[in-house]
This record gives sequence, C-alpha cells and structure tokens, in this order.
Amino acid sequence: MPTKEHKAGVVSDLDQFFANGKVAIVADLSGFTVAELTHFRRSLDKANAKVKVTKNTLVKIASKNTEFEAIEKLAKGPTTVVVGYDDPAAPAKAVVETLKSLKKGSVKGGVLEGKCLSKEEVKGLAELPSKEQLLSSIMGGLDSGARGIAGIFEGLIRDIALLTEEVAKKQNNA
Repeated sequence: MPTKEHKAGVVSDLDQFFANGKVAIVADLSGFTVAELTHFRRSLDKANAKVKVTKNTLVKIASKNTEFEAIEKLAKGPTTVVVGYDDPAAPAKAVVETLKSLKKGSVKGGVLEGKCLSKEEVKGLAELPSKEQLLSSIMGGLDSGARGIAGIFEGLIRDIALLTEEVAKKQNNA
C-alpha cells in the first residue's frame, strides 16, 4: 500500500507532467502487452508527447486548478493520460493511428484549452493537418501572391516600355 509520501511524490511528478502541456488525451489501454505499450510510447515521442499510467484519484488531484481540470470527467476506469507539449493535433494523431494499427485500446476523450473533448472530437483533432503542414500552405499562398504581384508589375513595366518606344517612333517619323 503506497504511503502518503509516495502519493505526494506521484502527484508532484504529475504536476510536472501537466506543466506546459497543450493538450491531454485520455485513453484506455487495457490488455496491452509490454511490447505494445513500448510501441505506443515511442509513437508519442515523435509527436513531442508523453504518456502516464497512474491512479485516477492522483490524476484528479494533480490536474486540479490547472487547464486540465476537466480531465476528472474522463478519468474513470482504466486510464492512460497522454500530454502533448507542442502541436495539439500531433499527439491526437499519434494516439488514434497507433490504437488503430494495434487494433486495441480506445480513446475516452481529451482536454484542450480547458475544455473537455469527446472521443469524436479527439479523432477530429487527429485529422487536422499538422502545424508544419499549415505553415507551409500559408507560405505557399503568400509566395504565390507575391509572384502574382511581381508578374503584374513586370507586365506594367513592359507596357510602359512598349508605349515609350511607340511614342519615340512617332516622334522620329514626324
């Protein structure tokens, strides 16, 4: 039976776990083997996310008075908490894809910006493009806009040069 000091240490670890997090995803990983859990953890490393499996009461205590307080609605039964520290879509995508590939486990929901997300909303978040993809499409749009403006100015300068040439020819003929 864990002592109060041990529980306080776990809560302190969970406080650090939640610190600077952008999104929390709650999943049920019942029946996972050690190899599958290791695969799950490694898939989250690529998404700058971490995973913790601990008692629900300790998760509720650690998340109290934080933006993840809504996690208490989801922390029932076997619970695994994944916290993403950068792009909120990346951990959701990693969790959903890994659970789908292993054909085990399920998403219970999540917390984003202090709001509780249903499992459908987490799956929707997983379908969003990554931050890098969004930034590259914005840059592509800006680049094409700049090229369009440059083309317009180039055409305008060419037209002015042709007009000047025609005026010079008329003055020479006159």
